[in-house]
Amino acid sequence: MTDKSLEAIKKVVEEKNIKRLFFEAHWIYRNRLDEIRDFFKVPITFKTGIETFDNDFRERVLRKGADFKDYREVKKYFDSPCVMVGIKGQTREMIDKDMEIIKNFSHATVNIFMNNSTDIKRDDELVKWFVGKYRYLEDDPRVDILFEITDFGVG
Repeated sequence: MTDKSLEAIKKVVEEKNIKRLFFEAHWIYRNRLDEIRDFFKVPITFKTGIETFDNDFRERVLRKGADFKDYREVKKYFDSPCVMVGIKGQTREMIDKDMEIIKNFSHATVNIFMNNSTDIKRDDELVKWFVGKYRYLEDDPRVDILFEITDFGVG
C-alpha cells in the first residue's frame, strides 16, 4: 500500500473511532506486521491466505511462496489463516487436518474454491463432501466460511 493510502485509512480510523482493523498480508510480509500495528495504534487482526497447511500441496500445486512447515510458525505472526477447500488434488484427509489446525487460531476464513483463469480446478465432489461435513462452521463465530467468492460482499 502506498503511504497516501495508509494515511487515508488512518484518518478514517481516527474520525470514525474504529476500534479494530482487519488486514490481509502475504507470508513474505510477516516481519513487517509490527510496523503496521505501530502506525495505526489500534488492534489489528492479520489474515494470511495460506490456502492449506499441507506444505507439499501449498508449494508444489498452489505455489503460494509460504515456506513454513508448521502452523505454529503462521500463528507467531498472523491471527487468522485463510484456507481453501475443494481443489482438485486435495484430499479429505488434508481438509480434515486443516479444519483441525484452524482451531488453534482466534479466527479463520475458509473459502470454497471457485474456478478462475488458472489451471487449478475445482473438485465438486470434494466440495459436496466438505459442505456436508463442515456446514456447522457457519455457526462458529471464529470462522468466516465463504461458500461463494462474493459472500463478503466483494468479489
